[in-house]
Formats: sequence, structure tokens, C-alpha cells
Amino acid sequence: MNALSTRQLALSGLGGLPLAMVALPLYVHTPALYAADFGVALASLGWVLLLARLFDTAIDPLLGLWQDRLSPARARALLLLAAGGGLAGFGWLVMPQRDWPLLPQLAAALLLVYLAHGWLSIALLRYGAALWPSVHGRSRVAAWREGWALLGVLLAAALPATLAARHGQQYALQVLVALLLLCSVLCLWLLRHAPAAPAPAGEHAAPPWRQLWRDAAFRRVLLVLLLNATAMAIPATLLNFYIADLLRTPALAGLFLLLYFLAAVLSLPLWVRLADRIGRVAAWRGGMLLALLVFLPVLALGEGQGGLFAVVCLLTGTALGADLAFGSALVADVLGERVAAQGGAAFGAVSMVNKLALACAAGLALPLAAQLGYQPGGDASALPWLYAGLPALFKLAACLALPPAPILSGARA
Repeated sequence: MNALSTRQLALSGLGGLPLAMVALPLYVHTPALYAADFGVALASLGWVLLLARLFDTAIDPLLGLWQDRLSPARARALLLLAAGGGLAGFGWLVMPQRDWPLLPQLAAALLLVYLAHGWLSIALLRYGAALWPSVHGRSRVAAWREGWALLGVLLAAALPATLAARHGQQYALQVLVALLLLCSVLCLWLLRHAPAAPAPAGEHAAPPWRQLWRDAAFRRVLLVLLLNATAMAIPATLLNFYIADLLRTPALAGLFLLLYFLAAVLSLPLWVRLADRIGRVAAWRGGMLLALLVFLPVLALGEGQGGLFAVVCLLTGTALGADLAFGSALVADVLGERVAAQGGAAFGAVSMVNKLALACAAGLALPLAAQLGYQPGGDASALPWLYAGLPALFKLAACLALPPAPILSGARA
């Protein structure tokens, strides 16, 4: 396939913007909205959220397998259905009927949003993997998709935080729903001009799931993704505690996140160019080593050192660019020509691994913090070791698990 133009690359990843705008409020703002604004008991809320997220994690591989078996026409129809259903579910989540029981509404809305978000995310990854089937092409497609996603994260982080302080949490999320609707309509209109992925070489049924798992190269890359995602999820789980109770600068939390994600966006083209020179695996290993190098000084920071932590955020955000540019692209490299037959199943597994990492991070970091004597607002001397030291172990393991040489299309490790 011929190289894609910058305009085509930008259009190919545009779907990452609205998907990212949904994901952040779903995990961050929903619990506060239902507990503080709607008065739902924390215990009941926790159970509903837990069960919904377990469903979200388990359903992704099945959605991927389903996509592998669809005809192009049916796949397009289900994409539109998922987009409409996801928007309706998100609106219902933010604006439930007050005279109906809240918990059943919350559960139903979450399941609808998770189902739609999983379907659309897997479809976007699958499309990007097949769009430009070369080592260099996949990095560029992934970089544009992740760049749009980071812009969506910034919008979803900045808008509710700004509006909630003045008008309340629900109003802020209602504005976000309206903006998301506008962005989605615009994206669907622009995606009419996006390049089409190459059609499969032949008509054949998707191979059984077990055949994908027999691929040693796929299993190895999936392990790297799990270790690396856990290394990123642990600091995300503990960030607010670290900023409030160790740095003592809670007002700067938004600025730190802004610097982190902006650095990731700006670094994406640099990582792609580096991969062109030294290879994708070597470039990603360099990004992991950079993250290790610049994150470990966090162990020595203390109260009032927010300026130094801002520098850490810039540098770790730069390293994040490598994670975003190369992770899904390596999965596509392993599949090679099998993307058409197994791409849905493979990226369903990738999505499941990323969500599993979030669950593992919360299940590991928070109980460990309590075991070491940390309570919010109290002694935070153990936080640096959990916030930086523990993720460093996972990041180092991910770096060591990377294959010693670039994985060529269809290769087996």
C-alpha cells in the first residue's frame, strides 16, 4: 500500500478523540457525582462500579472475536449503532431520572457505555493495524490516533474541573455530554473521507481463539503490555495522594496532569522518527529506560518541591509518548497479514489487559499503602516507594520482556 498523507493519517485516528473524552469522566467523575450529588451510599456504589468494570474487562475479547466474523457492511452498521448507543448511555449516566431508582439506572447506563466504548475502541485499533501494513506505517497511524486521544483526555480533564468549581459536578458533565455529541457528529462527518483499510486477501473464517494464544510472539508482547500498563496505572492510582500529602500542593494537580499529557502529545512525532532510525523495539526500550531514569528521583522529593515534580511530569510525559506510539503497533507487527482474520480477537485481548492493569494497580497499591500505615491526610513517608519504586519494578520487567530485536510481520518469537 502507498504511504498515507498527513491529512489521511489525521483522519484515520480522529475517532480516538471522542473515545478518550468518555473514558476519563467514566472512571474519575462518575463516583463523585453519584455519591456527593445524588446521595448514593458508598458501599452500594462501590459494588455496582466493581461489577460493571469486571463486565467491561471480560467482554472485550468476545467483542473482538465477534468483529472478526462480521462482513464489512454489517461492521459499519454496528459501528453507527455503537456510537449512538454509547452517546445515549453517557447522557443517561450524567442525567438519570430522579424519580426512578438510581442504582439500576447507573448499572444499565454503565453497561451500555462500556459495551459501546469497547466495541468502538477495538474497531479503531483493528482498522489502524490494517490501514498501513508496514513497520513504519503502523507507528505513524498509532501516533496520530494516540495524539487525538490525548487531546480528548485534556478536554475531559480541563472542562469538568473548570466548570464544576463554579456550577457543580453535574452541570460540568452535562456540558461535556453536549461537547461530546458535537465532536462525535463532526468526527462521523469527517470520517467519510478517511482512507479505507485494505480488504482481506481472501474470504475465510477467523481461526479459533486458541490458535492466537499459541503464538509465542503475541503472548510475549501481551505480557509486555500488561507489565507496562501496570507500571503506569499504579502512579495514576496514587497521584492525588502523593500530591496532597507529600508535596502538599493539591492546587497544582491539574497543572501537573496538563504538563504530563502535553509532553506526551508533543513527543509522539519524535518517537516515530527515532523508530525509523533504530527500530521500533529499540526506540520503545529507550522510552522505558527514560521513564525509569526520570521517575526514580521522585523518591527524594518532599514538601514544597512542586517545581521539581513538574519537571518530572514533563520528562515522564515524554516517555509516555513511546508507550502510546509502539504498544498496539507491535501487536499488529506480530499479526502481520493475520490482522484481517484475528485483529479483533488480538486487540480485544489488548483492551482487556489494559483494564486488568487498572484493576491490579488499585488492588495492589491501595492495600499496600494501608498496610504500610498510610491514611489520607496522615503520614505519607511510604508513598514515594509505592508511587515511584513499585512502578519502576514493573517498568523494568516490561523492558526486560521486550524481544531483543524488532518483530517482523508474522514472525514467531
